[in-house]
Amino acid sequence: MAYVHEIKFFLKDEELYIALFDNPPAFCDEFWIKNIKAKEVGIYKIPENVELEKKYKIEKLGIQPFPASKPIFNFIDIISKAVWTASEVRKLPFL
Repeated sequence: MAYVHEIKFFLKDEELYIALFDNPPAFCDEFWIKNIKAKEVGIYKIPENVELEKKYKIEKLGIQPFPASKPIFNFIDIISKAVWTASEVRKLPFL
C-alpha cells in the first residue's frame, strides 16, 4: 500500500485537483499515486501560502501521512497476502 507523503495542487479543465505522491524509491525522482479532485476531500480553493504546480511535504501543511493506493496496488497487496498465507500454512507440522 502506498502512503501519501507529498501533494501538489493543479488545475485541470478549470477545476482544482490534487496529485498524491509517496516517498520515491532510490531509483526514481518521484512516486506518483493518483490525482483526485480537491472537492472530493472537501477542498474548494487552494490553501493560503500554497502555489499551484509545486509539490509539498504534507507534514508542512499540518497533515500526517495517510494510505492511498491505485487499484493495482490493492490487487498486489491481496495477492501477496494470499501467497504469504499459503506458504505459512504449508509450514504447519501436521501437513
